[in-house]
Amino acid sequence: MNLLAKLRAYLQLDARSIFDVLVYRIGLKSGLHPVLHLTPIAQPPGAFFGPNYGTPSTLAATQVWQDRPWAFGRASGALSDNPPAWHYSALTGRQVGNASDNWDKITSFSEKIGDIKSVWEASRFDWVIAFAQNAAQGNKTALDKLNTWLTDWSAANPAYRGPNWMCGQEASFRVVHLALAGSILGQLESVTDTLSAMILNHLRRIKPTIAYARGQDNNHATSEAMALFVGGLWLYNSSEVCSVQSEAQSYIRAGRKLMEERVQKLIFSDGGFAQYSIVYHRLMLDSLSMTEYFRQIWSAEEFSNLFYQKARAAANWLADFTDPATGDAPNLGSNDGAWLLPIGSGGYRDFRPSCALASTLFDTNSDFTGAQSANELIGWLDLKSKPPRAISYAPVAIYQDSGIAVLSKGSTRIFIRMAGYKFRPHQSDALHIDVWHDGNCLLQDAGTFSYAAADWQYYPSAAAHNSIEFDGRDQMPRAGRFLFGKWLQRDITTTTENSVTTGYTDYCGASHKRTVTLQSESLIEVIDEIEGPYKKAIMRWRPVKPVSQKNANQFENDKISIAVTANTTIARCELAPHKSSLFYLHFEEIKAVEIQVESACTMNTKINIKP
Repeated sequence: MNLLAKLRAYLQLDARSIFDVLVYRIGLKSGLHPVLHLTPIAQPPGAFFGPNYGTPSTLAATQVWQDRPWAFGRASGALSDNPPAWHYSALTGRQVGNASDNWDKITSFSEKIGDIKSVWEASRFDWVIAFAQNAAQGNKTALDKLNTWLTDWSAANPAYRGPNWMCGQEASFRVVHLALAGSILGQLESVTDTLSAMILNHLRRIKPTIAYARGQDNNHATSEAMALFVGGLWLYNSSEVCSVQSEAQSYIRAGRKLMEERVQKLIFSDGGFAQYSIVYHRLMLDSLSMTEYFRQIWSAEEFSNLFYQKARAAANWLADFTDPATGDAPNLGSNDGAWLLPIGSGGYRDFRPSCALASTLFDTNSDFTGAQSANELIGWLDLKSKPPRAISYAPVAIYQDSGIAVLSKGSTRIFIRMAGYKFRPHQSDALHIDVWHDGNCLLQDAGTFSYAAADWQYYPSAAAHNSIEFDGRDQMPRAGRFLFGKWLQRDITTTTENSVTTGYTDYCGASHKRTVTLQSESLIEVIDEIEGPYKKAIMRWRPVKPVSQKNANQFENDKISIAVTANTTIARCELAPHKSSLFYLHFEEIKAVEIQVESACTMNTKINIKP
């Protein structure tokens, strides 16, 4: 993409966002940004959490970090009770920066460094709330381990130096995980001097860069607003030092203002979120839940009516996409392993606890509160939920702003990604469909794997989705690692009682119109009409379980069969190697069905779901 095209891509972004990011980068480059001139508070020696944790809990504790490292929602590494190497990549095993490096001198993504997220993951403090749960069950060893690891982390990561101070959002996760540990251990009212210094150093790192977080138009700002508000409330209500209370009030005000503004802008009227991602939607919703949870604990002033209206809409949105039996949800959009609340027995792919918590805090129809994993999260937070509501789905549901259509009949659900964006799209996935039956995915999205691995561009590409790729290109030209240019517009959206028709025309003039009909619980028909200036078009179907080719145009396994016809010559119809990633930094090799045509045509795909 040439310079002019890149400029046009950036001009699609919000002007205020561009200004915020530009000022931040100029400030760092010039050395004038206030965040580069912070003076850390000396952290006194001593325990972070005390030995008193009340009556031992009988609730199940998370398995995260219990006997081995975890990363991005999965066990990752050999058995060990030792603290991790805080500056080493879980992907490459190489050291990235050290405690003497200024954080602003370390590059986030490069061939030499790899994926900085693989360094940050251990420093998100998931283990803090994991060890706190075990300590609350009466396990003194877990409490000792919690304090030992925090001491080790502090020694290896002096304030504002090294890779783990690069990102305000990462600092925000640590603040809230420490607050959750305080809640679980019943130690919110009294904070040790050691812990107070750690929290203040984090809040001081977060606040100067909230304009940059706001400029991202994503979950960075909701996470950082959460941390400022929660951390400020915690210090204000637990400290008797006037200077600390005064500083804490500034964080409370900043967090409240930022949260109100971001919620108003980034949550759509249909409840969706600006990042067009199921996992990032959960992270945003959990951030809102934690903000409200600690507000209620300390009886702080309520947020605006609009905040609660948007929070309820976001809670209902995630519930609509979550399976009640398995807790899983479609792997749509970016998936970087974000999981704010590993509490109780729920796993990374179980979205029910987050839905239940949000419905409890924001007083919506209680979702999934009958699930064990959801009840455990609510129990650990000492909340009381209402009885669960009965789950029912409309035959056809259109989320206009979110760009998703859903067809439902019995135990079959189809999720269709539509073109058209208010905010920057992260994946070239227009007209992709996910097919689900009995709570399990049958045709899948590729996921994300990594933002910096050698093949990172594959996962957000058109080739990694159940859609059509024209001439080997993406549906939009790439302008940067996290930016496409020439955003697609939606040409059409029409519905019947059991079908959705939607389409787009790409920047080269190729058009794709797709009609998806859920004829019965076991039969899906997809009609694709394509035309325009292209030499070849490849339609792909990505089954979760391997399929075999039964004849020239039919593929099947024990769960599904796929048969394709066209009103033109099919140049190629075969299985081809692809990849799938449900968890960040983890992928599996799969075989996808590929159908290639070389002229304008209509293709008909019949998908039969077997009993």
